Amino acid sequence: VAGALTLCRRSEAKLNVRYTKYLGDGDSKGFTHVVANNPYGDDVLLEKLECVGHIQKRLGTRLRRLKRDKKGIKLKDGKGLGGQGRLTDVEIDHLQRFYGMAIRNNLEDVEKMKRAIWATFYHKLSTDAKPQHELCPPGIESWCKYRQAQANNKLDDFKHTNSLPESIMEEIKPIYKDLSAPALLKRCLHGKTQNPNESINSVIWNRLPKTTFVGIQTLKLGVCDAVLSFNEGAMAKVNVLERLCIQPGRFMVEGLQQIDSNRVKKADKEVQEENKKKRIKRRIGKKSKNEEDDYCPGGF
Repeated sequence: VAGALTLCRRSEAKLNVRYTKYLGDGDSKGFTHVVANNPYGDDVLLEKLECVGHIQKRLGTRLRRLKRDKKGIKLKDGKGLGGQGRLTDVEIDHLQRFYGMAIRNNLEDVEKMKRAIWATFYHKLSTDAKPQHELCPPGIESWCKYRQAQANNKLDDFKHTNSLPESIMEEIKPIYKDLSAPALLKRCLHGKTQNPNESINSVIWNRLPKTTFVGIQTLKLGVCDAVLSFNEGAMAKVNVLERLCIQPGRFMVEGLQQIDSNRVKKADKEVQEENKKKRIKRRIGKKSKNEEDDYCPGGF
């Protein structure tokens, strides 16, 4: 909290800039603290931006909380909220991912963003008896299988297989209303996340574990090394040593080059679409396994 205010207070003197936008998660106390202390005076108002990743996770968090709070309570169809074919953690993951895609694919317009969010809601509510895909994008390139079938004139062969019961969708509808509010979506138009911040944090903690006490000089050295490696790679250490009139050895240089090469290969692998799908599938598989005990007869 104090760090955010310090950065703002020294930004003009050190960098000749003013930070006018604050990107943080929904429960960030830093923004409130900075605004309360008004570091730039009354003529500069800070704007709060939401981390798209945190907003996406907020849907999952609220759905899981609802599921926990409603455990053992029967809905109007006589069944509970959770259980096989109902609001499982796997389904929550799907809903959360669709919600995030609706935001990221419509960064130019709040209304389009809101429409896309509700398209995912009614998509899951749709059944063969009552399809509700009016908000889903039309055409053979649509993510909606119903719309694809419609464009290919194959609706007679189409079957809804992944719908959620109406009783469940009614329960989660208030959450969708809250998380599709224009005021909230407006703060997501930038499309940015806090992932770079989280990434640099992990590099720092790798050198300076939070569970281990270190002195101030060790702390400064560790942070500087982490920032240097994060921004320019491991080979940047060679430049530092040379400026200190220390000639690095051949094995050191080769080792640092290998570290940078492995880092790039790992990053390239992680961004490949196929690998993304595999990671999502593994995560969903783990959650499915954890929920097997919930599928017992009479459990809901």
